[in-house]
Amino acid sequence: MVDKDQAEINSICKVFSESDVLLCWYHVTQAVTRWLSRSESGVSGPEKADSRVHIMQFMSELKSCSTEHEFKKKSEMFHCQFKNLKDICKYFRNHWETISHLWSNFGRCYKHGDSDTNNL
Repeated sequence: MVDKDQAEINSICKVFSESDVLLCWYHVTQAVTRWLSRSESGVSGPEKADSRVHIMQFMSELKSCSTEHEFKKKSEMFHCQFKNLKDICKYFRNHWETISHLWSNFGRCYKHGDSDTNNL
């Protein structure tokens, strides 16, 4: 279980080619929260705090999906819910939706002590 460091992921996959990599949920939420606080997200600043909370709640719902089909349906709802926030949808699509199997429950088909984080 790692954060979203592509060099680290590539190295693990190269050395341990039979292993799967999972993303640490804490680091996923940290990365999304940090991006949402940036002006290019369109939801930065105190007046958009409710929007950021809503987006993070939706991310938690996406993380809880137990099947890929459920995740795809919930992703469609995400895009519909935030259709007026084009940069949010683009960020989600480009950075998280395509690697959902690394952070959503449907891709966590392993006995990992019910831990979602690499913070011990």
